[in-house]
Amino acid sequence: MRTDDLARNLRMILIIAVIVAIVGSILYLIYGFTILWQAMAAGIITGFLSILVIIFVAISIYLWAKNLLIKRQLKRYEMELMQCRAELKKKIDSTRDQ
Repeated sequence: MRTDDLARNLRMILIIAVIVAIVGSILYLIYGFTILWQAMAAGIITGFLSILVIIFVAISIYLWAKNLLIKRQLKRYEMELMQCRAELKKKIDSTRDQ
C-alpha cells in the first residue's frame, strides 16, 4: 500500500508540475510577445519622431535662407528708393530754380 500511495503521490506531483510548467510557459510567451510588441511600437514611434525632426530642421533651414534672401532684396530696394528720392529731389530743386 505504501508504494501504491507513493506512486500516486508522485504521479500527482508530476501532473501538477506539468500543469504549472505549461501555464508558466504560456505566461512567458505572452510576456515575451508584449515586450516584443512594445519594442516594435517604440521603434515605430522613434522612427516617426526622427522623421518629423528632420522635416522640421529642413523647413527651418529653408525659411531661414528665404528670410535672409528677402532681407537682402529689401536692402537693395531701400538703396534703390534712396537713389530715386535723391534724383527726384534734384529734379524738384532744379525746377524751382528755373
